[in-house]
Amino acid sequence: MNNAFKPFFQKILSMFHPKKSQIMKNLAVFDFDHTVIDDNSDTAVMTLIDKSKFSPELQKLRKAEGWTAFMQGVFQVLHENGITKVEISELVRKIPEVRGMKSLISKLYEDLSYDVIIISDSNTYFIDLWLRANNLSSKVLKVFSNPAEFDESGLLKIEMYHLQESCKLSTKNMCKGMIMEDFIKEQSRKGIVYNSVAYVGDGYNDLCPILRLNSKGLACCREKYKCVDMVRRVKNGNCIDDKDQTIYFINAELCAWESGDDILEYVGRLCN
Repeated sequence: MNNAFKPFFQKILSMFHPKKSQIMKNLAVFDFDHTVIDDNSDTAVMTLIDKSKFSPELQKLRKAEGWTAFMQGVFQVLHENGITKVEISELVRKIPEVRGMKSLISKLYEDLSYDVIIISDSNTYFIDLWLRANNLSSKVLKVFSNPAEFDESGLLKIEMYHLQESCKLSTKNMCKGMIMEDFIKEQSRKGIVYNSVAYVGDGYNDLCPILRLNSKGLACCREKYKCVDMVRRVKNGNCIDDKDQTIYFINAELCAWESGDDILEYVGRLCN
């Protein structure tokens, strides 16, 4: 084709195959336990019966098959001891927020053009229930967690979110970094592109997604918890702990927080 005619034909082709318009937004990714709520939802329900009811064999199951299998065992023990769906649900609804988190999620969604998602190793029943009870369901675009629901007998059944073996920083049932990246790619195919990504978490399994943030990302790590210690070590050029001697690199900016208000203030400064 003569180069002189290329712009003309490209214009004609674009009339039949227009480019998908892009929507520019920001993304906030939240862990759930000890991040949105000020407790661990899984261990909280264990307080519904005396701890002597949980056998040593159950702890062995945790070591042998992982946390999800352990929690299925916990739910089985609760069921066998007459703990009902109503009792479990009432406890979960009443778990307090980390101070300022409900306000933070609302303002990110309503005022700052953020999509909000949750990636958690808890379960979908607990998270969806708590969000509904606290009027946040409409502000959270998607929840990624281990699927869970009550069966006809009243037993809460839980499954692994997925099975992964590629990420040594994550449990076998959930690589949060992989889930976050897959979501961002899926949104991009829909024409939604995120200018920046803020990840909010507290624990060991929150390091993987933080490592995947770029220089525009914000690593929001709760003070006095494991994640902030690891991020600071990596930022200083050290290994995350004595067990893992790998040298990692973090491109994102660190926001160490004690409440949702701290994060909101930090994000507000970046937006101005």
